[in-house]
This record gives sequence, structure tokens and C-alpha cells, in this order.
Amino acid sequence: MQKKSYYENLFEEFSERFKEMGDCELVEAFNREVGNPGWTGARGTYLASLHREFLRRGFDISNIGNETCLSLKRKVKLEVKKVLIPLKE
Repeated sequence: MQKKSYYENLFEEFSERFKEMGDCELVEAFNREVGNPGWTGARGTYLASLHREFLRRGFDISNIGNETCLSLKRKVKLEVKKVLIPLKE
């Protein structure tokens, strides 16, 4: 049995944390990342796990991404499982 890497373990930890969050909490987690220019492997893992949780919950994220990526350009809000960019923040 192959030992999991640091980032694989971290991804699982983030995934478990996101599963426990409510929908609004998940959107807040995303919004906290908007405007943050820093980048690390751990942040990439966090965002990949967050992205997967959006998809797992069946959110329509077409305004900020697709099956493979997310845009962190603007904060979002949630309306009936559709992630929207508000007209005014």
C-alpha cells in the first residue's frame, strides 16, 4: 500500500471540513479567497477541495468556473444552488 502524500492528506482534511459546512459557509470560504494574491501548494489544495465540494453539491458554478477551474476575481452569493456575481458588492 502506497503512503499518501502530504497534499493528498491535506485534500482529504479540507474535503471533510467542507462537507461539514452549510452552503452559505462554503460560499463564505470561497469569498475569503477572492483578492488574495498569495499562492502556495496548500492554498491550491484548499481551492481544489472547495471546487470539488461545489460540484459535489450540484452548485451551478458557470459564472465563476467549470468542471476544471474556478475564477477568484469576484465575490459571489448563492441563490438556489447557483453561484452568482452580484451587481453591487
